[in-house]
Formats: sequence, C-alpha cells, structure tokens
Amino acid sequence: MRTLTLLSVSLAVALGSAAPSRAQEKELVVVATGGAFEQALRKNFYEPFTEKTGIRIRPVAASNAETWTKVKAMREANAIGWDIVTAWPEDLVAQADSLAKLDCSRLTNLSQAVDGACTERGLLRTMGGVSIVYDAKRFPQGGPQTWADFWDVKRFPGPRAMPNAGAPWWPLMAALMADGVPRDKLFPLDLDRAFKKLDELRPSIAVWWRTGDQSMQLLRSGEVVMAMMWSGSGFVLKDQGLPISVVWNDAVPNIGYWAMLKGGANQDKAYAFLDYYLTRPEAHLTFANAFKYDTSNRNMLALLSPEDRAARGSAPENMAKMAVIDPAWIAANRAAVIERWNRWLSR
Repeated sequence: MRTLTLLSVSLAVALGSAAPSRAQEKELVVVATGGAFEQALRKNFYEPFTEKTGIRIRPVAASNAETWTKVKAMREANAIGWDIVTAWPEDLVAQADSLAKLDCSRLTNLSQAVDGACTERGLLRTMGGVSIVYDAKRFPQGGPQTWADFWDVKRFPGPRAMPNAGAPWWPLMAALMADGVPRDKLFPLDLDRAFKKLDELRPSIAVWWRTGDQSMQLLRSGEVVMAMMWSGSGFVLKDQGLPISVVWNDAVPNIGYWAMLKGGANQDKAYAFLDYYLTRPEAHLTFANAFKYDTSNRNMLALLSPEDRAARGSAPENMAKMAVIDPAWIAANRAAVIERWNRWLSR
C-alpha cells in the first residue's frame, strides 16, 4: 500500500484464556472506539446481525493505541481473545503480522460495497476526514479555509484546539500544509519543519483534545473558536443548531477498516459479520446520518439527499481537495514520530 487518498479506497478487557470457552465460541468479539459511535454500531449492525444469525456480538471499547497494545499481549500469550478490530490504513501495514489475510471471495455481498472496499488485511468500514471546523458566528466575514488561515491568528483571532489522539501525523501534516507544502507532497514528513511551524501556533492552542466528545464540547462552550477535528463531529454540532462550518480543503483522510485477527477462534463467524455489514443500505444511512461519515455500502450513498451528498467527504469535489497520506511511511516511522511528539508536547 502506497500513498492513499479517500478516493483511492472508494487495555480495556481481560486477556482471557488460551482456549476459548463454549460461551466464547458462540459470540464474536468486535473492537471499536466506544461511546455513541459504538452504540450506533450496536443498534444498526450488531443487534440485527444477532437476530439474523444467532451469533452474539460482544463489543469492546478501545482506542487505537490500546487495541494494538492488547493485541501484542494476546499474541505473546498465544491467547487471541478478540475477533475483529478497528484499523487505520497504516495499521494494515504496521500490524500485518497480527491480521488475517482476507479472502474477499467469501464476502458474497461485496458487490454492494464501493470499489476497493476489500483489501488484503481489511474491509473498508467508514470514510471521513480530519478538518478545519470553526464557529462561523465568530467570523461573519468568512472563516479559515486553509491551514495557513488556521495559523493566521491576526486575521482569524481566538483560541484553537488540535488533536492529541494517537495520530500526531495529523497536526504535523497540517503544519506542513500551513508552511506551503502541497497536500500531495507531504511525505516523507519533514519533522523538523513541521515542529518548527507548530511552535509558531502553540501559544494559540488552548487544548489538545483526546476524544471526539471533548473536541465538540470545546466549540459548543466557546472555549475555542476553531479546531482541527473529525469532520463527523463538526457536522453533528451543525445538526445540533450551532453555527459551525466544516472545511474539506486540505482535510486529512480519516478511514476506518474492519480487520480480523490472525489466530482468532471464530473466523467463520467473523466472515459472516463482515459479509452482513455490507448489506442493508437503510441501516448504513441511519448510521451515517448519526455521524456524518460515509460507509462502504455503495447503495447508501444513493439514498442521501443532494445537499447531504455534496457535504460528505466521499463527494468527488471534496475528495479532490483532501491531503494524500502514505500509510507505509507512517507504519515504518510511527513509533519515532509518536516519541518525538510526546517530547514536544511535554516541553
């Protein structure tokens, strides 16, 4: 896997025993990020799947970092207690040894997915972005439209928020774009240049948010006037009646996959769930409308109103504006980038 745009892909639980119990064999353990997102997964996919198949899904909430720390511990103990996990594009590279190779021919409903949804290590789940989101009421003459604008505290004054959510390459990419690097030429990341640019903005960063709920509350309360945040969170605020604008220009693609763990005891059941996930466009629409992230169901997209379709990250005009990421570079340099990021934040 090389450079990737959105267009191109059109320790929370006990470890458990090495030998799954009979009860465990009748359930499927699926890992996502928890909260309202997991509740929507449960309502629209987990519970209907159980009703149809009799296979119970046990959801586990874990951040990206927690997921791979636990997976490593499971592998070392030879006790794979999870079946399906959430993965980012770089995880499909960095964690390839922990992930089962997908046999896409076993997904009989794959024709209902967008092109390229099934990859060697993951099935495309959700598509969105990490975008500039701002309070339009604070900028009646127009708000920031580029990362250079986001950095311009004279033209666009006020406190900002940026993510500290396990993916420091997001703000580093924004910093480089603010410094004039084209969105399709960001990799390999020039870390010295990126951190120097972040130094300029740091006095205006009021909060480094860790969760989507936290980022939303910062704008809701007026603690910040703009944020680099998940596009879906921005659209939820807008739906709640806040004067929020979401900018797709130079947004960082935020793509989620379902991935099966190698050595899991329930791979047949895991395939059954992945195949089921591809069906029922109305359920995908309900889920997508709750979070404003598109899913891999191609028929769901046809159910969107023209206005909603134009606002989504998967709209061609929005995809064309997004930054290009390189999952292989991130996978190879992830530990070093995170270590440097943590040192920089702690200064």
